[in-house]
Amino acid sequence: MREIVAKKYVKALILALDADEFNRVSDEISKLAAAFGLDKFNYIIDSPIIDAKSKVEFLLTLVNDNKNEKLANFLMLLSHRGRLHLIPEIAREFEYQKALRDGKFKGLISGNIELSEAQKSELEQKFSKKFDVNVEFQTVKSEFNGIKIEIDDLGVEVSFSIDRLKAQMSEYILKVI
Repeated sequence: MREIVAKKYVKALILALDADEFNRVSDEISKLAAAFGLDKFNYIIDSPIIDAKSKVEFLLTLVNDNKNEKLANFLMLLSHRGRLHLIPEIAREFEYQKALRDGKFKGLISGNIELSEAQKSELEQKFSKKFDVNVEFQTVKSEFNGIKIEIDDLGVEVSFSIDRLKAQMSEYILKVI
């Protein structure tokens, strides 16, 4: 539900921004979203003693582009509506909209198989060609016995499990015998 509300706010804000402002506001909202991981920050945002205007002024001190009137008005709107806690979802939606606009998506390759830089690059090229976008992968070592490729923003997940392959081969051999 929070994501749906965040999408509406982002859509309205994007309509008011030009390309340069879009990048700046996206970066600033990402900085604000990171602050929500701090307990003291959340205490200030949740405090009923602090008025909406003071909360917005506090948020604007945390960003570099604190003179941006559109960002200030947007934060004031969120504050008056009691929706400052949507900022992390708004930041994720901004990242998604930025990826759509630029055609650049980030993916994740995980598993216990070690990939060389050439193999990673080849996977990036093939997925980029398949989806007609620019895909960049990050590799993460995990306990998964195989390899798993995820591109969340495109809704893509591909996996190859060595354990499953062994089970299917055993099943096939038993059927043949």
